[in-house]
Amino acid sequence: MEFEVRSGGTIRIDLEKCESCETKACVKMCNAPGMGEILELKDGVPALKYSLEEVKRGACTEDLGCELECELHGNRALVITLPLPELEEYLENLCEKPTYLREE
Repeated sequence: MEFEVRSGGTIRIDLEKCESCETKACVKMCNAPGMGEILELKDGVPALKYSLEEVKRGACTEDLGCELECELHGNRALVITLPLPELEEYLENLCEKPTYLREE
């Protein structure tokens, strides 16, 4: 499952990995007080509570909590990709490349 969010980024959830996930950590985090509350469990895997249009208009708060919980306590099935044009421009203008971009 993949869907767009307000910033123009995407959230991708590998539902095959979710089938064997025992914690469903992303759904628990998404429904914690103050979080986006856009995910629910349907047939044992995460599903959207809202339409794709509602999610893209801002129902998802893009708080990154679901991705972190899935990474730490789930099956590493969720990836959030957000556009960061200012960061890319900043990195291009550095005198030295960041460590992770340096060639050894």
